[in-house]
Amino acid sequence: MTSWAKGNQVLVGTVVTVALLFAVATRASAEVRLDPNHRLIACYEEVTIPAEFYVTKKLLKEAERKYIRRNNRIELIENPAIYEEIRTLKSPRQNVLREISCD
Repeated sequence: MTSWAKGNQVLVGTVVTVALLFAVATRASAEVRLDPNHRLIACYEEVTIPAEFYVTKKLLKEAERKYIRRNNRIELIENPAIYEEIRTLKSPRQNVLREISCD
């Protein structure tokens, strides 16, 4: 076996070992071991509160009325005003814990 092949074999072996250790560590951290004498105090659920914004409107174009000729008659129509909505962040989105019953 050449020195290049030995070097690659060691490198592959190291990568496999690191991947295996990572997988074992990840699985171990997912398991929760409780003391057999533990006591349940409260239960919670995670709730997401959406962000809140201050909203102001800026007038871009006022409402307008105009007469048009249609179907052998004169009609008065109104185009509504056009506003730009300006949003300013009041409070960001939050994840909070809400207490629930422990059934």
